[in-house]
Amino acid sequence: MKIGVIVNPIAGMGGSVGLKGTDGDALAKALDMGALPGSADKASRALARADLSDVDVVSPPGAMGSDILKRLDIPHGILPMKLSGSRIDTVDAASSMGDVDLLLFCGGDGTARDILDGRSDLTVLGVPAGVKMHSGVFASTPEAAGDMLQAFLEGRTESDAVEVMDIDEDAFRKGMLKVELHGYMRSLTDSSFMPGSKGPSDGSDRDQREEIGEGVAASMRAGAMYLIGPGATAKSCMDVLNLKHSILGVDAVMDRQLVATDLSSEGIMKILETTEEASIVIGVIGGQGFMLGRGNQQFTPEVLKRVGTNNIIVLCTPSKLSRLKVLRVDSGDPSLDDELRGMRRAVIGYGRERIVKVV
Repeated sequence: MKIGVIVNPIAGMGGSVGLKGTDGDALAKALDMGALPGSADKASRALARADLSDVDVVSPPGAMGSDILKRLDIPHGILPMKLSGSRIDTVDAASSMGDVDLLLFCGGDGTARDILDGRSDLTVLGVPAGVKMHSGVFASTPEAAGDMLQAFLEGRTESDAVEVMDIDEDAFRKGMLKVELHGYMRSLTDSSFMPGSKGPSDGSDRDQREEIGEGVAASMRAGAMYLIGPGATAKSCMDVLNLKHSILGVDAVMDRQLVATDLSSEGIMKILETTEEASIVIGVIGGQGFMLGRGNQQFTPEVLKRVGTNNIIVLCTPSKLSRLKVLRVDSGDPSLDDELRGMRRAVIGYGRERIVKVV
């Protein structure tokens, strides 16, 4: 058995600072804003869950794989290539993988797209480390990726062709979501560990979102801070209150007035210093079911712990919920994810809730 490993060292760095990605000039801006890399940790969490002692492992040099494998004491071969620090490194690494049985990669949709450009015939498994992952190649969490890798090594998995999708990050930062299908790659399939591609919104969601927004607005407590997450469902209460908002950012509301808009994680923590009572309002990604960890990484583990897991208000339209078996979390902190899992309430209308399972 031969396994390839590729890590995108900068994947997801724009998330916590509200930049929605790291394409183009966004990486330099993210670094200036204090963003820290997290993909190495996520790759390590995945690899540590699989027994690779009798497996032939190969990776690019340095931060793209070898450094992590060395720290985990996993014997491996190193691809003979020099790193340029650009997306071409990922393309070249994928094209140089040879006859690997599976390529485990850590990154986001852009990384998946680069691997597709390098070798479209590979069977891949993605460790989620990007800002918002629309492609169907990603496991739900790094731990789930590690469990899927182990199942693959034991011959307990199946594979199929899945979508590789990516967004226009420049349009995304301007509040416009443009998602393009770039092709297909074969990936492992198991609904318990692989949430699949992001699904489109149902046309009936619009009226349902408005009802949810009216309910959330009516329930807002005086003197409490509300941190409204990205997405149309979460922003529905802002529309009801006639408040300006960033559709893809985090906005703060108190006493039905806008306090701040498009906050980074650091900005959120500063806002929280001004109030004793706060709640987080979040929507759910259709098709995948993520309520935390996709597109709302401004809600870092530090923020979530400060607000408290009991003060997270989950919104989901009935039509979207009917297409989901479970909701998912990937906060970046495994112990916090364990606390968030279980049965939770989701707001599905004005004064209406439903008990849902979070995994």
